[in-house]
Amino acid sequence: MTRRLALFSLILLFYAGCESKVEKKETPKEPSFIRYTVKSYQQTMQILDNLGYTDEAFRKGMKTIPRIVITHISKRWGEKADKIPVPLKKSIFLRLLASEALMANEEVQKEREKLLKIYGELKKGPISRSDTKWLRQLALKYKVLKEKNESLTPKKLDELLKRVDIIPPTLILAQGAVESGWGTSRFAVEGNALFGQWSFSDTALKPKEQRSHLGNYGLATFDSPLDSIRSYLLNLNTHPAYRRFRELRARLRKENRPLTGMALIHTLDHYSERKEAYVEDLIKLIRTNNLAWLDRAKLQTNRPVVIHPDA
Repeated sequence: MTRRLALFSLILLFYAGCESKVEKKETPKEPSFIRYTVKSYQQTMQILDNLGYTDEAFRKGMKTIPRIVITHISKRWGEKADKIPVPLKKSIFLRLLASEALMANEEVQKEREKLLKIYGELKKGPISRSDTKWLRQLALKYKVLKEKNESLTPKKLDELLKRVDIIPPTLILAQGAVESGWGTSRFAVEGNALFGQWSFSDTALKPKEQRSHLGNYGLATFDSPLDSIRSYLLNLNTHPAYRRFRELRARLRKENRPLTGMALIHTLDHYSERKEAYVEDLIKLIRTNNLAWLDRAKLQTNRPVVIHPDA
């Protein structure tokens, strides 16, 4: 009898073990993004329209817009630019850039939120080693510190708070459109360069008519349009030429006023040799294309849609 009970117990344990293994099976995770390979700008437009991100909705203004990333600017886009109707060309460019502009700003906003949290903890006492390391890395990224062993003083922390902040999306779109010819310039097509940022590296794209007195310069190239936007944001947030921009933005923050492109646009006169005439072109582009609403828009919570031109 005792042997039978022991055998029965072993059989129960065996089947219980089998059942537990079945329960531990994990269901496959959904991919974190949706990817489409496209062969034409018409297919890209169809994807945008299917997401409810239509030209009409964009022109009227949207409270939220979908997360969309394009892997690179297609050579076809540059080659066929003259044959694409101007309103259509502008519509596709603005919708794609708007989504990526908000996504790049979202990254900066997350940095700012963490910075503000640590800044508040510093007032109470010492912070953790990991927070200290992260803070110093951020200060190096935003060029508040020039060397790793340099002291991060209260004054430099205040400067860091001025630098780690978003750029109004209207400015990103207006400058991207002007500097890249709606994404059709040679620099945009060959190097995903949307903002005409200079570079003195060997990989820089050289202009056809280079001004010799400025040295062996060119335009910076990027792996993707989103990387170009990230670099542009960092440029405005660190370069001495845009100190007035950062000072005014910080004042708007302090006064609890909205950060809008129109409120800050006149501080960007040093971006171009054309100075105020350049700023007026940006203002005209924002007004003509009814972009002001974008400074209030948010990103949708959808999985990012990745659009990959096959050429």
